[in-house]
Amino acid sequence: MKKATSLIVKQLPFIEKILQSGESVNRTEDSSVKLNEVEKTFLQLVLFFENPEKENFKIASLYKHLDDEWLELALQAIYVFFSEDTYLMKTSTFSVIKENDAYKNQTQFAQYLKSNGLQYDRSKINVYLKRGIIPKPDLEIAGSKYWKGSTCEAFLKKEQARTKQ
Repeated sequence: MKKATSLIVKQLPFIEKILQSGESVNRTEDSSVKLNEVEKTFLQLVLFFENPEKENFKIASLYKHLDDEWLELALQAIYVFFSEDTYLMKTSTFSVIKENDAYKNQTQFAQYLKSNGLQYDRSKINVYLKRGIIPKPDLEIAGSKYWKGSTCEAFLKKEQARTKQ
């Protein structure tokens, strides 16, 4: 199962059962499975992800049938499909930032590391970044660097393991 498909199946688990049964969007209309337009749209999208050589997906269905969180999920899945499943987007500058995303700037990254027992400050982050010790920022806006919370957490664990040795 592709990563993009998994992303959708987490939200709409019944799609996995339909995939396993081999039903298509057209055949579900005749079967005991009744899908609304949102569900049909996601099923067709997943069928495309799993077999893009044979299945088609009309982007107009996103416009016609999805909004808010559903549209966001579909767009995120499309991005994952092209960047991680097919690697057609080798390097991406595209990033979606949501309100609940936890990004840390250089100072916050240093404070996070320091609050977890590592001796870091803003200047040390800057030097280590230039040396390639600190991970590259996940986002850069107007020259300011930002790291996702998960990136900071992964680096913290790596550093804690290194300093214990």
